Order: sequence, then structure tokens, then C-alpha cells
Amino acid sequence: MAMNYYDVIPATGKYHGFTGLTYSSDAELELGQIVSVAIRGAGVLGFVAENAQKPKFPVLPITSSLEGLVLPKSSLELFYWLQQYYPGPARALASQFLPADLLTISKQSISGSTAQIEDSKSPALSLEQKEALRFINKQESGTFLIHGETGSGKTRVYIELAKEVVATGKSVLVLTPEIALTPQLVDRFRAVFGNQVRVTHSHLTPVQRKLLWLDLMKADEPKILIGPRSALFMPLNKIGLVVIDEFHDQAYKQENAPYYQAIRVASKLAEIHRAKLVLGSATPSINEYFFASQKRIPVLRMVTKPALKQGAQADITIHVVDLSSAQERTKHPLISTTLIREIQACLARGEQAMVFLNKRGSARAVVCQACGWQALCPRCDLALVYHGDTHTLRCHTCGFSESTPSACPSCESAEILFKSPGTKAVTDFLRSLFPEAQIARFDKDNKKADRIEERHADIKDGSIDILVGTQILTKGHDLPNLSLVGILLAETSLIFPDYTAEERSYQIIHQLLGRVGRGHRPGYGVVQTFDPKNVTIQAAIKGSWQDFYKAQLSARKSFGFPPFFHVMKIHLVRKSRASAKSAAEKLSEDIKSGHSDIVIIGPSPSFIEKRGDKWHWQLIVKSKNRAALVAIVKTLPKSVPADIDPSHLL
Repeated sequence: MAMNYYDVIPATGKYHGFTGLTYSSDAELELGQIVSVAIRGAGVLGFVAENAQKPKFPVLPITSSLEGLVLPKSSLELFYWLQQYYPGPARALASQFLPADLLTISKQSISGSTAQIEDSKSPALSLEQKEALRFINKQESGTFLIHGETGSGKTRVYIELAKEVVATGKSVLVLTPEIALTPQLVDRFRAVFGNQVRVTHSHLTPVQRKLLWLDLMKADEPKILIGPRSALFMPLNKIGLVVIDEFHDQAYKQENAPYYQAIRVASKLAEIHRAKLVLGSATPSINEYFFASQKRIPVLRMVTKPALKQGAQADITIHVVDLSSAQERTKHPLISTTLIREIQACLARGEQAMVFLNKRGSARAVVCQACGWQALCPRCDLALVYHGDTHTLRCHTCGFSESTPSACPSCESAEILFKSPGTKAVTDFLRSLFPEAQIARFDKDNKKADRIEERHADIKDGSIDILVGTQILTKGHDLPNLSLVGILLAETSLIFPDYTAEERSYQIIHQLLGRVGRGHRPGYGVVQTFDPKNVTIQAAIKGSWQDFYKAQLSARKSFGFPPFFHVMKIHLVRKSRASAKSAAEKLSEDIKSGHSDIVIIGPSPSFIEKRGDKWHWQLIVKSKNRAALVAIVKTLPKSVPADIDPSHLL
């Protein structure tokens, strides 16, 4: 009997190669066949990637193949494309396509009726919704960008598009940036499609993930799959529509191996299936909007908020509070008299309030409380970061540093704010002011039972009077009892030392204010800041997106940032600061010597330079030719990760 040879991609951390390993098999196997192979004496999962010639060295046999389990051709095509577009260890990519414990097949299945349920409670479609549907439905495939204001009914458009696709026997993939958004999105889709809806997310147990994977692999009828970016790699058959909701969100960027941008992957997946790709957001990312204009992707604007009930109002009153004003100061440095007054009025009406504090990362705000001065890098015009151990200000993009001033360079005031109180301190203060109110805090420190997705019903029905939290509160929630949003320090994101800081700030402020005034009841916003005339803050409040977009493009072109350059971040880790710096400098010289069409910024310390007992440094490589960055990745040592198209440069 002739022996067969195959290159197998193992989905295990024990393998660090960029290509497959060759194994033998008595039986003929299909490409994509899921198999068990031995690596270092242990059985691991993998799949057949290619037919191979008999090697000149001895090879191990394939231990076993999982009968009837073959990755779809679409998954294989996506895998091969990813290897070229986002090069990296093959096992990191393979693990995205295979559930970890697939070797133990279970006879359980996902049960439930697949009967469709009519969405009888939906209001009539607005003219803008009808026009968007008409335009998209007349195309067989392609990409469409829905620039829809908060409350303009983007989800309803997704559902109506899904109806058309499912009726043709094809499946639908809906991506959401956060698991916290899943309950309300799932509720909306299940009201129409019943148990045809499937949900995936990182909180599934290994057994649940395996059962879902098998269910989708063997499905012979259309499914609606809802989940975060990892849902892109599920074996969903015959996809006719891919939706990326809130596509501006940074959660769509994978920040560790395999590094990828979900929008790029979704675009390729839609191309493979000849499906429609719909990107929806009230605050589109600068880069994606620019690419849409360059590629002539249709942009469908939606600004009208469909009335949810007779006589409903969709207006919002916004108060901009100057935190440097003595009249606004209270016992808490970031809670003004205006905000307290508005919360009191909100509770008296029996409505719900949301208080937001951007506590992203460990960056410390360096601002003057008297005049609003901010510490900026003279080279990059980006915010400097305060380092308490050395009492210095440092730019984490170019490496510039200077001593921290003892007084404001602008007004000579000594009232310089180095850090903001956290959400816990804010929650405790509000409880002291409003002891009768039900107050809940939502951030990454929540235990499972207190997470926003677990308490979605309590939030939606108004059982919680005041929500306090971080960016998780900005992400697409439609809360019928919410009437007040308070933003404690609007410029926090602006202080972040990255070229995307203004864009992120605009998105956060505009998205937060969009949580109210959606047609349920009149809305109120309190925007607190030490810099009330700031251009970005004012643009976000007014919704002046086009003017903001043009200004951002101009600045990025001047300083050589995306979308005018492709960018890659290279990360080095060593046991001492000196060795990390030396390794980064040597790598920088090696890259420069082999490539002429690039620009290198740095090396410089990473945003958090020391983590545990290791020191972290980085290089930023820029080029107008993306292929040059891909070529560099393939020459780097396996221990040095490189992130092409990073969401930030910190």
C-alpha cells in the first residue's frame, strides 16, 4: 500500500514554526481534514494543509483522523490568506479555527425549536432605513458603510437584511465588539429568527464552544451567528451577509498573536463567500472612512431617529461644565455641582443616570486644573506620560523626556492634576450623596455576577438608578429608562500619548451622549472638562463629524500616520533595561540596513516599560508599501512579535 504524506498545521503552543510539519498516513486524506498528531510525545489537534512529497528524513504517522470533520474550503482559503497578510506562527492561526478539546467528541447537541418568530413590535421603517435597505438589497455582494447616528435604527437594518439573506438559504454573521452588547443584540435577532440564532463569545466553556462548533459545521440550514471577532473563524456555511456593528471599536483589533484587524478579515471572508459586508457606526474610524472613499465604497447616511412611541421626544440638552470654575467645585475633584443637581432631578423623575470615567490603562493625566494646560511632546504633539518613579514626563512614541514641572508653564498655578480618581471612589462618593439610590459600578474589575451582560435585565428595566463605569458603557446600549449621561473628565482620552487620541475622544464623547435622546424620553448630558473650548470636545458634542474628519486627515498626513502610512509595532522583552534597549537598537539597525523604503521611530520604552521582572521596548516601523512590513516580519526572530496595523502605538 502506497504511503501518503501531508503537511499538518498543529494547533498547539508547542509548535512555533510558520509552516506545517510533514506526517505520513496509510489513508488518503482531504485537505482540511482534522487530525491528531504527536509533538514531543503528546497528541495535539491539527488539520491537513497540503499534500507533501516523501521527505528524506523519517516522519511520524498521523495518529488519527476525526471522521467526517473537514474544515470548509472557505476556512482553508481564509487561513492561507491570513498567513500572507498577517504573517506569524502557524499554530496561532490554526488555533483560531479549531476548538481546543475537539478530540473528545460528545454526542450532545444544541437543541431547541428553529421556528421563526415574527417581529411584530417593530416600528415602521424610516425613509432612511428603507433607502439603505433598497440600495444594499439590489446588490448581489460588496461592501457598504452605514454611517448612522446613535438611535437611527442600524440594528433594524441589519435584521431586515438578514431576513432577505436567510430567505435565500444563506447564513448571516453579525460581529459585536463586546460580549456586554450581546444580550440586547441576541434578543433583537431571536425575536425574528428564533433558535436559528447562535451566540459565541469568550465566556463559553470549552464544551459549549465545541458543541457550537460541531453544530455549525454540520448545519444544513441557515444560521445567524452573533459574536466578537473570534466568530470570524467559526465553520459557518454559505454566508450571505457579514455585519460589523460599531466597527470603529478597538476591540476588533487582536492585540496578541495572531495579530489581525477583524475588518480586514471580514472583508476577505465576505469576498470568499461572495457575500455582502455591512459596516455600521455612528462614529466611523478615520482610517476606514478614508479607505471607503478611496475604494468608492457606498456610504449610507442615517440621522433620523425613528419614533419608538407616539409623541416620543428625541431631544437632548447638554451642559458643558468648566471644572476650573470655583462655583462647580465639590468635595470630589471630578463631580461638579451641576452634575449633582442633574442627578437629583433625574432621580426625582424616576429615571436612570449614567456616570462615565475613562480609566483606560494606567496613564496619568497631566493637566492644570486652573487653565487647562496639558503636557505635550514638542516633537509629536502627543500627550506626555507622567512616570512617578523618576518624576519625569515621557513621550512613548519618540522617546522624548523632560522633568515634571512643579508649576504650570502657562499660568504658573501649582494645581496640576497627575491622576484621576477611579470608578470605585466615584461610586462611593455618589452613594454618600444618594443613599437611597441603587448604584452599580461596571468596569474590568467586576466579578462575573456583576458584569454588565449578567445584569442587563436590571439595567434595562430601571432597577439600577445610577450606572458608574468606564468605556464599556459607551458601546451601543439602548436603555429606555436612561435620561442623563455625565462625563466626568472629557479630555482624559485626549491626554493619551497616541496619534489616535483625538479620534478616540470624539468617539467616546459622541457615543456616550448618544445613549440618551433616542426617542424614549428627553435626554440630558453633563460634559465636564478643564478645557471647555477644546476643538475635539466641541466637535463631539455638536456631532460635527465631517469637519473633524477633514482636520484629522490633514494632521495625519502632515505627521505621516495612517491612513497615509502603513505601520508596524515590534516588541522586545529582556531581563534588564540595558539589554532591552541594546537589543532594540541593534534590531533597528538591522532593519534599516535591509530596507530603504521604511521609516523607524524609536526605539523607545513601551508604554508600561517594566512588567514583573521584564523590561519592554519597542520599534515603530512605517512605510507606504505594506509589503515591505510583511517582508520584515518574515525576517524577525521567532521570539520577537510584530503587529502590523496596530490600533495604537503605545
